Amino acid sequence: MYSYDGNIYVPRSEGDALKGFILASAASSAIMGTMPLFTKPFTRQIKREHANNSLYRDTLIKALDVSGLREKGVRILDTQFTLSDKLIADPKQIIDKDIKAGVNACYIPTRKVVKLNADKACISGFHELGHAMNNLKGKLSNLLQKCRYPGYTLAGLMGTVALFSTPKPKDAPKNLEDHVRDNCGKIAFIAMLPTVAEEALASHRGIKLAKKSGLDKSLIKNLKKFYTKALLTYAGNAAATGLAVFAAAKITEHFTRPKKVNVQSSLAQPHFYQEV
Repeated sequence: MYSYDGNIYVPRSEGDALKGFILASAASSAIMGTMPLFTKPFTRQIKREHANNSLYRDTLIKALDVSGLREKGVRILDTQFTLSDKLIADPKQIIDKDIKAGVNACYIPTRKVVKLNADKACISGFHELGHAMNNLKGKLSNLLQKCRYPGYTLAGLMGTVALFSTPKPKDAPKNLEDHVRDNCGKIAFIAMLPTVAEEALASHRGIKLAKKSGLDKSLIKNLKKFYTKALLTYAGNAAATGLAVFAAAKITEHFTRPKKVNVQSSLAQPHFYQEV
């Protein structure tokens, strides 16, 4: 038992904790399951754009020179000629088969390579060149890029905190660990924001580069719509992650926070939190 401010608090049972864990995990999974709502518009358009690939290809090749990135060692790697090539360095790699299928693309900073299927996904190339510019031509954008995986890691850690930490009685004094737990959903969301910001900046730079390289105005308009849908996948992921962690924390808290017993204990010391 615990006493605080003259009140007695009784720890919850293991059964309550297990019930809370199951419900919190289910709620978190259900919220993260909404991600296809954000990714489907992007996926549908990139598949439609396969038919328009030739309209972007020549300008993309020109953009590599216009940007000055070729001089910095950046190159475009066409996956259809490198079927055995594998992504390296990052623990959360984009699946290579999706790039080869033309439904995704990536920039690999460690190799200064834009990787895409040049027969299908050139529309994605300007954005990936934007990532290269973020990496090589901006201190803030480079910092945002480096925060990507630490941010993912921190968000995942907040999910663990939400599911496995046990809250104190509501009115008990709180330390740093308690404040982290109480705000783990917000922290998870904030941890994802550098990625959203860096993706937005990559798209902004990619569109400016496409204009500078002479891409037709109608295609620029299409490019903007496409990159907006791509950004929504990252913004949606950040929002869903924050909400999932928040929901898990609240449900776990409901089932694990010690119960207040409506009996005043003369043995309990006022204004002091202790085990008795």
